Amino acid sequence: MLNTQHYPQMISPSLMGEWIVIASEQEFVQRQQIKTCLDGQTLTLHRDTINGVHVYQVNFESLDMKELNLSVQAAYGFVWLCIGSEKKPLFQLQEYDVEGARRVPCGAYGVRTSPLRGIENFLDMAHFPYVHTGILGAEPETTVKPYKVEWREDVDEIWATECFFTQPLAAPSSPQPQETEYVYRVASPLNAILYKVNTAAEGIIPADVVCLFIQPLSETHIRAHLLMILDDQTSSMTDMVLFQQKIFTQDKPILENHVPLKLPLEKLEIPTKADALATAYRKWLITKNWCYGVHKNTQEEQVV
Repeated sequence: MLNTQHYPQMISPSLMGEWIVIASEQEFVQRQQIKTCLDGQTLTLHRDTINGVHVYQVNFESLDMKELNLSVQAAYGFVWLCIGSEKKPLFQLQEYDVEGARRVPCGAYGVRTSPLRGIENFLDMAHFPYVHTGILGAEPETTVKPYKVEWREDVDEIWATECFFTQPLAAPSSPQPQETEYVYRVASPLNAILYKVNTAAEGIIPADVVCLFIQPLSETHIRAHLLMILDDQTSSMTDMVLFQQKIFTQDKPILENHVPLKLPLEKLEIPTKADALATAYRKWLITKNWCYGVHKNTQEEQVV
C-alpha cells in the first residue's frame, strides 16, 4: 500500500482507494473532453471509443500521479475514478440493467456543503414534512416510525429497512397519498441509494431507485449527481427529472446553511431515535478513520 505521507500535496488519504464519481456520461454527448475537479485538484477527462466501447483517460493538471495507479470505469451512466488500490469493488446496482426500467439521470448540482452532510441529508426522513411539504411529507404526519439499521459486514455497507413514511406525492405517477416504504443503502462513504416502493408500479423492478453520488470538489463544496431508476411507464422524462430536481433544490439551501458545514463525528450534535441511520453512518465513518469533510472541534472550519 502506498504511503500517502510522502505525497502531502495529493488527494486526501480518506479518498484514496474509493470509487468516486467524477462525471456523467451525458457530459460527453457533444464533446470528447471535459475538465472537472476532485479535492481541489483540476483534472481533464478524455473519452475515446474503441470497438464501440467508451474508454476514459484521466490526467491531473497539477499533480504528478505517475507513482499512483489510476483506475477509471464507466458504470450506471457515470464515470468513476479510483486512486491507488481499491478498498473494494464498485457497488452493484442490478436494477440499472433491468429491461423496462426507466433510467433517469437528473443532472449534477453544486452545493456548498461537506460531502458527508450531503449523504446524511439524503438519509434523513425527519425533514420530509418541513422541507418537502406537500410532496414527501406534510403536517400533522411528522413522526418517523422505528426502523431497522444494520452494518452488512460482508459488503461493508450500511442498510436501513422497514422505513415507512406517509407522503402526499410519493412519485410523479402516484395517484393519491400513501404510506411509502423505503430501504436506505449506504454503499460507500460518498454514495447512497434509496429504494422506494411505488404502489403505482407494474412490477418491473421491486422498487424505484434513487441514487446520490457525491463528487467532492473540496471538503466544503460538492457536485451531487442524481440518478433514478423507475418503474414508471406513464410519466414523461421531463416530468420525472423535474420531480427530482424540485426535491433537491428544496434541500440545497438547508445543506448550505448547516453550521458547521463539515460533519461532526464527535458528540457535537444530539441525535434522536429518528436519526438511527445517521448515527450508524457516523459510527461507520469513525471505524474507517475517515477524516475528509469532518468537523474538528479544535480547529476553525475553512470553507473552500
